Amino acid sequence: MSLRHNLRVVRAVASADIRLTLREPLFAIIGILIPINFLLLFLLFALSGGQAPIAVVMNDHGPLAQQFVQAMGNSSSFIIHTASSADAEREIHSGTIVAVVTVPQEFDAALAAKARIDIPVEVNNLNVDFTNDIRRAVPLSITSFYADAFPEQVVVTARESDVQVQDTGYIPYLAVSIMVAGLMLASQLQGSVNTARDYELGTIKELALAPVSRLTIGVGKVLGAAALAGASALLLLAVVVFLIGVQPLHPFEVLGFGLLILAAFLALGVLLGTLVRRRQQAIPLSIAAVLPLFFLSGPFGPANWLGAIPGAIAAASPLTYAIAAFQHAFHGYQTAPQGLTVDAIVLAAFTLTAVALAAFVFGRRGARQ
Repeated sequence: MSLRHNLRVVRAVASADIRLTLREPLFAIIGILIPINFLLLFLLFALSGGQAPIAVVMNDHGPLAQQFVQAMGNSSSFIIHTASSADAEREIHSGTIVAVVTVPQEFDAALAAKARIDIPVEVNNLNVDFTNDIRRAVPLSITSFYADAFPEQVVVTARESDVQVQDTGYIPYLAVSIMVAGLMLASQLQGSVNTARDYELGTIKELALAPVSRLTIGVGKVLGAAALAGASALLLLAVVVFLIGVQPLHPFEVLGFGLLILAAFLALGVLLGTLVRRRQQAIPLSIAAVLPLFFLSGPFGPANWLGAIPGAIAAASPLTYAIAAFQHAFHGYQTAPQGLTVDAIVLAAFTLTAVALAAFVFGRRGARQ
């Protein structure tokens, strides 16, 4: 068949899928909103778990006492507020804070006299993660404070040399990783729901009997689902850029790698929808497939930092390469040793494989109808 005929078939299949989706807006809304909820829920988890809330009881308000509290704030480990001793005790026993740090009376006078002074720290050790943060960060704050306040008495200091041009906050880093997972989820949802609908409505029989190649039908279905997946992708990007404030340094990289991710996981969605044939099954299975792959792909830091075995598993995940590429597109640094060229090759190869496999299985299943 001619290329022109194949293109007409692709356009017809894509248009039919879009029309059918618009007639059932509930599934379209689910496919758009679930990735947004995925992004916001993970960010809320990160915002609430990144720093330990503590109360500081100021029994001395001298300049050195103020400088000590400032050192704790600069440690990036605490959410600090000052409170009276009674209020602080109520808060720690009610579970609203992790620790109470008390700046004792005569704090400034004791330091001026070079006398020993203890900083009382009361810790609610219910959560070992927060407890260890307190145990590490309070001594570090004391050391940092003392080095700044009495530099002539501290003869050993660290000299930092940064690999990257600028620091990247935990939230901006994580937001980019979650956006990649959101793109994957949006694509799989739309591809699987659109394909499963064909089996539910019986339109798969018409496609199976049509005198066209299965690859052409598969490409058409991927493009049809891409319209709504693209809408979800734009919403995700808008949330990251305008709400969270993470600006891409290389917008064309975001566009190029974003299209590769959409194509690859739309094709996987078509494959999933062909296998399960029911939308009620396709939606939870799409979500269940994304979550473990997300955590195994280095969303919280470079995958190489995970260790030998987790790093090897991450190397087999296409999401690892997508996250590395998007981190470069947004923040300008490479989180994986292979470089952007390898990222692009792996994602392109994965996309072609996914499209071919989806078309093959779609043709086999359609022929049995």
